Amino acid sequence: MTQNSETYLRKSEHLLLRLKVDHILFWLSYAAIYSYLFPWGKSTQSSFYISLMILSFHAVIAYFNNNFLIPRFLLSRSYLLYALSLGLGILSVCFPLSIIVHFVIKNSELQSLVWSDTFFLFLVINVLFTVITTMVFKLIKQWYKDQKTTVELQQIQLQTELKFLKSQINPHFLFNSLNNLYALTLSKSDSAPEVVLRLSNILRYVLYESNQGTVSIRKEMEHVRDYVEIEKLRLGSMVKISIDIDAELTDEQVEPMLFLTLVENAFKHSEQLLPEQRFINIRANVTPVGFKFLIENSFNPSKKSEKMGGIGLQNIKKRLTLIYPNKHEINWSISEGVYKVDLHILW
Repeated sequence: MTQNSETYLRKSEHLLLRLKVDHILFWLSYAAIYSYLFPWGKSTQSSFYISLMILSFHAVIAYFNNNFLIPRFLLSRSYLLYALSLGLGILSVCFPLSIIVHFVIKNSELQSLVWSDTFFLFLVINVLFTVITTMVFKLIKQWYKDQKTTVELQQIQLQTELKFLKSQINPHFLFNSLNNLYALTLSKSDSAPEVVLRLSNILRYVLYESNQGTVSIRKEMEHVRDYVEIEKLRLGSMVKISIDIDAELTDEQVEPMLFLTLVENAFKHSEQLLPEQRFINIRANVTPVGFKFLIENSFNPSKKSEKMGGIGLQNIKKRLTLIYPNKHEINWSISEGVYKVDLHILW
């Protein structure tokens, strides 16, 4: 397609928008129906033209009502002023319509009725019907427009809230990870280089990949493994850590940092116990309808009255509600020194 053709198409689209094609189609369709119900002329074609001329008067009061009376009086609840203004507007077009019908209609019987009260009432009802019809269309169109705007605002609010929640989670997660590395460097552990490597992977994930919207379950679980390995190196063999992640992971997309935050919480909750009393069990597997993530950790029962989870778990619940409404199941329990979270994301 040449540049001139593209320019012509753009100008044509702009012109069609300015001409309000939907309005033109409405009035043409309305005129076709009107001419069928009221055959003013001797032929179908002449009836259509006469109907267009009559409806042009209807259109004047219809647009006056939609664009001035409704915003000025009806929406401001000035109902009496609205009714009076609309009534005067309808009467103002019915008088010239009577004159036009008298001169245009070539029907002696109809001409004799033009100046009767019955015919004038017929014209008033006709115009009123048109006004109500166009008003209903306008209100429906405005309702859809408002609904679209509401949805767009909700999406903006959703994205804003999600960004805020992530801004809380990421620094919290990074702070704890750096503390782990600091503890190893203080003890001059040989594991520090491996921790640096795994932590760099997690940092890349948190700072770059997790901000791209969604990630695959496979990638999220890779970083869960990295985090667990960092904790294993830091804590040593005295803490029992079990991780069982399904080898047949799919590339289904999930919200990033959901599962990492749960893992972080599990390690944090178990810190109040002696190393030999601590354990963390992680199990993740694909189900026929989604992805299931189960995590258990030991904790001090005397502390169970304190708020569990802190920022991390509270944010997870909020994010799940925002991103997966009616498409997730999350259950948590505290029993006999075991804190358990069972999360099921549904496709």
